[in-house]
Amino acid sequence: MAEKTLQHFFCFENNVLTIRGVKQVVEIGEKQAVLKLDGNTLTVRGTGLNVAKLDREQGTVVLEVGALSSLNYKQSGLSLKGLFR
Repeated sequence: MAEKTLQHFFCFENNVLTIRGVKQVVEIGEKQAVLKLDGNTLTVRGTGLNVAKLDREQGTVVLEVGALSSLNYKQSGLSLKGLFR
């Protein structure tokens, strides 16, 4: 059976970050969450990160966030390091 592709979706509202299209949760701590999306990796950095909802079947993670510092979306196999000098 073919693995279904999940569409990515991000929404940050009222200190709640909703992420859809999650294939795997690599790490979730108080300051950082690392999530595998379809061929990509999303790293969420901030303070007071807390899992409010985790739905593996739907590929949805909802995080309560005290303060959001950054979202880093990295595509697999693509590196811009050294491109600009």
